[in-house]
Amino acid sequence: MIIDQNKIDETIKIIKANGGHGIQKCVQCGACSAVCPGVKAGFPLLCRALIKDLLNGLLEENIENSSSWGCQACNRCTEVCPQGVRPQEVVFAFRRYQANELAFSTSSVTSQMNLYETGHAVFTDPKEARRKVGLPEETPTSAFNEAAQQEIRTLMDNSPMGELGLF
Repeated sequence: MIIDQNKIDETIKIIKANGGHGIQKCVQCGACSAVCPGVKAGFPLLCRALIKDLLNGLLEENIENSSSWGCQACNRCTEVCPQGVRPQEVVFAFRRYQANELAFSTSSVTSQMNLYETGHAVFTDPKEARRKVGLPEETPTSAFNEAAQQEIRTLMDNSPMGELGLF
């Protein structure tokens, strides 16, 4: 692989502009991938792998990859990240970039509609599983916050995705 510093700088700038401010804190420890349901389900480009590619400037090379839409927005990655990267925000920043470029898989439409309606692309009640591992039953996400869900709807309505009339 040829390293192109200009591509790296541009990629980091784009991801940060879309909300992935912690991307450069990542040390590739893999804690995020270890707890990610999407990684466990076989999506090849989530958490650590996506961040690695982005830090190597591989933005355009991955724009058609639909793995980012496999993120369940469970926030587990952010809870366990020892560096404060907030991997879910990096994944969502990449999604925003994909959406702005209208580069998303048709299979992601269902997850987009779920995100619009519930605040999560995929949602299962986490209370029992979180209790078993000693975490608070309610996740610090939009699942338990109506104001956050409304904010997500407003953002989606005013995005290029909203212009498509899916919601």
